[in-house]
Amino acid sequence: MTEAIRLYWGRFGHVSVLNVASDFVTHAHVEAHIIIWLEGTAGEMTIGRETVRLGPGTAAGINSFQPHSHALSSDGRPGLFLAFYIDPDWARRRRDLPSSAPLFSAPAITLEPWLYKAAANLLDHLSDNESIDDIANYEIERFIDSVLDAADASAPQVARARVHTMQDFRVRKAIQLMKANVCERICFDD
Repeated sequence: MTEAIRLYWGRFGHVSVLNVASDFVTHAHVEAHIIIWLEGTAGEMTIGRETVRLGPGTAAGINSFQPHSHALSSDGRPGLFLAFYIDPDWARRRRDLPSSAPLFSAPAITLEPWLYKAAANLLDHLSDNESIDDIANYEIERFIDSVLDAADASAPQVARARVHTMQDFRVRKAIQLMKANVCERICFDD
């Protein structure tokens, strides 16, 4: 049995806190997914033909319409997960990807400790607040961006090179500068 504890909708799609007590059979969705284990039984996911063992250092990235399943351990303990159901068009526009490009070139995403901690903080925020404001929506979108960046960094070198060849290096550099200084005023010359 799976229980959605909290659900939040935004421009990106929606995010749920899932309390999972049984296996998921193979299925697929129109949305892309990011699945982050928080506590309890982590289990392992089969995404396409690859297996991902979830944990504090590993999340799962699932492209739209990609078959996936989730097997928990046999001890019957539930697991708590943060599940992002992402509109792939929203993410592609945000990352300047072609309309047919997959968001994830590999299903395993390496999470740095600060990113895993940010997921736990996001869980606290979703659980504690009755209503979520625009600032929280901004934080969720920023968190998704950070996980997508981690997915790009986890990708094989060949896949990363292919993604970045579609933009001039000056445009990529300007975008990186703007992301790094999102809360500060920068001048055109910078």
